[in-house]
Amino acid sequence: MQVRRAVVGVAIAGLALAAVSCGSGGNARSEAKDIEVAAATEPVPDRVAVHQPAILDTDISPDDVPVWPGPDPYEFLEPSPPEGERGEIVGEEAEAVYIAALDNPGAVWNVGGIVQWLVVDPLP
Repeated sequence: MQVRRAVVGVAIAGLALAAVSCGSGGNARSEAKDIEVAAATEPVPDRVAVHQPAILDTDISPDDVPVWPGPDPYEFLEPSPPEGERGEIVGEEAEAVYIAALDNPGAVWNVGGIVQWLVVDPLP
């Protein structure tokens, strides 16, 4: 079994770290190392929640972001006001999505050639 730390809101935390570390190159390395060390302490969840807080209107190319490793979001996302849309993934797909999300703190994905914001959170 692979081991990783369950980080709730990994995408939002990653965005905050990116914004804070823009002007301080030394801190970015230290924070990344802390995340790597913490990531090796808990099991990978086999159940995750996926949130789509909003639709993105961006000039980011789908080629500039990671490819979404999970099922088509339209197959499992449902309206969940006020947060946008929400769904759950279980099993091996959940594990793959969670591990990929740890490496993509911005939570912006290429989903079939369309850039989408999908935040992955582990579930108990």
